[in-house]
Amino acid sequence: MVDVIMEADGIGFSVQAVADRAGVTHRTIYNHFPTREALCDAFSDYVDELLEASSGTSEPTWSLASLPQLVQGLYRTLALRDRHARAYVMLTIGNRRPMTAWRKRSLMAEKLIAREQSARTPLTPRQVTAAIRMFVSTMGWHLLTEQCGLSTEEAATTSAWATRTLVDAAIATPTATPSSPRSRASAKGTRRRRKQGPVNVQSSHTRRRH
Repeated sequence: MVDVIMEADGIGFSVQAVADRAGVTHRTIYNHFPTREALCDAFSDYVDELLEASSGTSEPTWSLASLPQLVQGLYRTLALRDRHARAYVMLTIGNRRPMTAWRKRSLMAEKLIAREQSARTPLTPRQVTAAIRMFVSTMGWHLLTEQCGLSTEEAATTSAWATRTLVDAAIATPTATPSSPRSRASAKGTRRRRKQGPVNVQSSHTRRRH
């Protein structure tokens, strides 16, 4: 299937072409996979198994906090199975529908986001999920490396940053950054001035001149 999909760029892929490449009859394929859709989903599951074997771990439990780290590990694993992963992407584009595994993961992510999303976010959980899934996916890896020309590490870092930014915006808890003693002192001074009220700049200049 990888050979057939890659040669056809995912478009015009047929069960007969797979049977011919495998050296079996058309009927033999349908004995194992009753429909073309079933064959495509089986291929998707097979790619998942290869990626799991390459990563050395089972599929992790998803959480919003873990998504930036998850996407970095995913991209590095996809690079190890480059040809299979790109064939999967081409098949998805050619079929113009998501694979069953994609739909399951998207639903999982949507449920997580719906539980934690801030009421101030101007998007539905489904919209937020769609934005995040653009990066936490084989499709995102393919676009960043194949179309944008990034290396695997550059794409992994980019997607981790984008995912972290999107998650922080969705749950309205920006990642805290450590501040220096000077910046903390400046912040205290700002709060003190706010409490004291506005400063009359003109009168202070006049006092200095006299």
